[in-house]
Amino acid sequence: MDRKRSSQKGVAAVEFGLILPLLLMIMLGIIDFGFMLYDKAMITNAAREAARAGIVLRNPRLSGASIQTEATNYCSTFLIRMKGAGSCVATSSNLTAVGSSNCQNFADRLRVGVTYAYDGPVIGFYNALVGPITLGSEAVMRCE
Repeated sequence: MDRKRSSQKGVAAVEFGLILPLLLMIMLGIIDFGFMLYDKAMITNAAREAARAGIVLRNPRLSGASIQTEATNYCSTFLIRMKGAGSCVATSSNLTAVGSSNCQNFADRLRVGVTYAYDGPVIGFYNALVGPITLGSEAVMRCE
C-alpha cells in the first residue's frame, strides 16, 4: 500500500501544471470579452452623443467635421485600449437630403456612425488568424 502512495506523489501537481495555462487563457478571455462589450457600449454612446450635438438647434449649426470630432473625442476619453493606439472612425451624413450638409432643415435626419477595430490581449490571437474585430454603431436623429 505504501509503495502505491509513494508512486502517486506529485501527480496532482503535474495535472494542475498541465491545466493551468488553459484555465488562465479562459479566464483572461472572459475578461477581454467584457472589455470588448464595454467598448461596444462606449462606441454606441459616442455615436449618440455626436448625433445629439449635431441636431441641437444652434447658430451656426455644427459642421460634419465638428460632429465627427465630437465622436472621436468621446472615444478617446472612454474607450479601454489594451494594445496599440487604435482610434475610432466617425462619419456623419444627412439622410433626408443626400449630398447636402448636416441638419439644414428641421426634421432632416442626421446619421452618425462610429467604427472601431478592437484588439485586446487575448482576442489578439484570434485577430492574428482572422483579422481585427470591428465594432460599429450608428445613431439616427431628427434635427431640431
